[in-house]
Amino acid sequence: MIVEFRKRKGNSMIFKMMETGPLMVNTYIVGDETTSECAIFDPGGDVDRILFVLREDDFHLKYIINTHAHFDHVGGNRGLQKETGAPIMIHRDEAPDLRLANSRAAMFGYTVDDSEASGFIEVGDVVKVGSIRFKAVRLDGHSRGGLGFVFEGEFDLENSKEIRKAVICGDALFAGSIGRTDFAGGNLELLLENIRTQIFVLPDDTLVFPGHGPITTVGREKRYNPFFQD
Repeated sequence: MIVEFRKRKGNSMIFKMMETGPLMVNTYIVGDETTSECAIFDPGGDVDRILFVLREDDFHLKYIINTHAHFDHVGGNRGLQKETGAPIMIHRDEAPDLRLANSRAAMFGYTVDDSEASGFIEVGDVVKVGSIRFKAVRLDGHSRGGLGFVFEGEFDLENSKEIRKAVICGDALFAGSIGRTDFAGGNLELLLENIRTQIFVLPDDTLVFPGHGPITTVGREKRYNPFFQD
């Protein structure tokens, strides 16, 4: 299933969410209809399905972006790069783990392709895809160099009258939960602090697009997520 959102003002942005790979990662395709440029976040696998969606919208893939390098989020990197030539972008602290993706997947009985970073995204960088802008924010704690991406502009949720901002947060924050911190580079206190200072400072109606599971909002997680109830 592919869920689609569109930016109301100018209607120039297409935002698609699809589950890919062995662990059903939420993969996001963000594209500018005017320029046909797009970026893909966390391609977990199923490269042929992703390419079909890109061709359907006549998109040119500008960036392959990983929120972090856990194997379930990066399994489609190599295949997409081979087919499109797009660079693989990630925080530099995560980059070495791209070369270990298959060996770590094998521990859980899966096979994925290793890949290599083409370039790095640092905290505070603003990435441009056509007219679309999104800012990298610090979300390490689930992994050693995890990133989130806060979008400039507003989202029209399912063609309703509600206008919202949005953040892609990888495995930092889920609906009703947070990412595991028992992997290498994990740090529970740091993850909680980053969620509070990087995500919970956004407006309550901000859409939160997690690495797995359903979409949620900042306000809902502040009020009901058990990890943030004093």
